[in-house]
Amino acid sequence: MNVKMIAIAGFFAALTTPVLAQDNQFTTADEIQMQNCWEAVTDLNMQGEEHSLSECIGAASNVCMEEEEGGMTTVGMASCIMRENSWWDSILNINYQNLKQILEPKQFEDLRDAQRKWIAYRDASCAFHYNYWGNGTMRSTAFAGCMLDTTARRASELSNILDMSML
Repeated sequence: MNVKMIAIAGFFAALTTPVLAQDNQFTTADEIQMQNCWEAVTDLNMQGEEHSLSECIGAASNVCMEEEEGGMTTVGMASCIMRENSWWDSILNINYQNLKQILEPKQFEDLRDAQRKWIAYRDASCAFHYNYWGNGTMRSTAFAGCMLDTTARRASELSNILDMSML
């Protein structure tokens, strides 16, 4: 088993912690959807095709919206999206901690500074999407969608950096 596969296995093992019971926290079903998508992308990449983890954005939340009672309501959609967002946020944090272990101190300091600026950007950008909708019910879904997309893309970016660092 190569280093990348070991890291992926450890990564998924870390996700099975007891944090699942929190509000808007991903469920076992969400985890299975995301893991299946992640593995499919990884398999395609290992076969020489070029795919990105960002292709998995929406894999769990779309199923949640279709299958959960009330999933197609505004509140239900926002909840499903934020559940998946919590999965991506955990990926982002795992990747960040793994990068902390393998990057040179100056490289990690640069990453830490970038991460702090990214968090400020994400929060401001998603606040804009929320406020743009005023008092409309769409604002919670717009906010959740922004958080999911922004967090997932950053998690994917850190995953790519981690992959390159392990070569």
